[in-house]
Amino acid sequence: MTDATAIDSTPSQPPSYLASWALLVAQAIDSYGLDSQQIFQEAGADLTRLKKNDARFPCQLMAKVWHIAVARSHDPFIAIRVAQCFKPSVYGALGMTIVASRHVYDALLRVNRFASFIGNAHVSSLLESQTELSLVLSSKPAEQPLSNIYGMSATLCCLYKILTDVSVGKLKINAVHFEHSLASSQQLEDFFDCPVFYGASSNKIVLDKSSIFSLQPFPQNQLACALDHWLEKHLASHHQKLLSTRVQKILLSQLLYEDIDLTKVASMLAMSVRALQRKLQAEGTVYSKLLDDCRKKLSIELILDNRHQMSEVSSMMGFSDQSNFTRAFKRWTGTTPLNYRDCTH
Repeated sequence: MTDATAIDSTPSQPPSYLASWALLVAQAIDSYGLDSQQIFQEAGADLTRLKKNDARFPCQLMAKVWHIAVARSHDPFIAIRVAQCFKPSVYGALGMTIVASRHVYDALLRVNRFASFIGNAHVSSLLESQTELSLVLSSKPAEQPLSNIYGMSATLCCLYKILTDVSVGKLKINAVHFEHSLASSQQLEDFFDCPVFYGASSNKIVLDKSSIFSLQPFPQNQLACALDHWLEKHLASHHQKLLSTRVQKILLSQLLYEDIDLTKVASMLAMSVRALQRKLQAEGTVYSKLLDDCRKKLSIELILDNRHQMSEVSSMMGFSDQSNFTRAFKRWTGTTPLNYRDCTH
């Protein structure tokens, strides 16, 4: 029997989920009058070992649990039952910082940034148009066999539930897409109150932008920022071997002091530009995204520091003019630099 606590989220270990996610699934299984302990044992896992701090649960075993649970419950829409049992605390520090966010857009930026804290079998990204914002969860090529409709539908159902709380009931979903399919989509369409599509190229929840910028009544900006820092340190401690982590360290240490580009970063890492791009792609990211993330992080820190003019921050972050910086900052946070500073202080 596999010891789930022996699996962490380092790159050398198999893909895994936060143990509290597995415990949530167990709670949903029990709600059918089934024995979750027995089902987890059949999948090859000891449920009692998951209550230890920092425990992770292998994705391979989770896939087995889903299939056994659906077969025993006779409910292919078990995801909805999981969402009914869901509480933000299931996501640990990420759940807390989502709830503390100013609005849904802010929360989605955090979900995208820290998605691997919950599970690392998928690559998260945001796609934005004039009217819609989509959170995309694409299966990593090596993890395709572990992907299934039950786990992904549960993930998106729980995400919808927590984002609805942040929006104070004002959230509008335009569509939900899944890579895999069920015999019917009706129950999921009733849950999301929107069309659900199967056989898509990636898993995606599409939000109407008109509903994601409403400020919630009691945002906790300082708490959210503190939790962000904790999540950054936690993930960094588990990803020291990742090339993307090394690139981010270089960017964060150099951006404020000199012009830095892909060629210079590759040289500092003693590799060619092509090799750097190829290895970053293998980790599910690209240099431009890492640069954008680091610019966002440093910009927010400088703005909250309150000692710099906006034009100074813009120049320090390498923007050719302040209007370009303002547009980028609004894309990052949903508001202008001045509004962000005013709302936080």
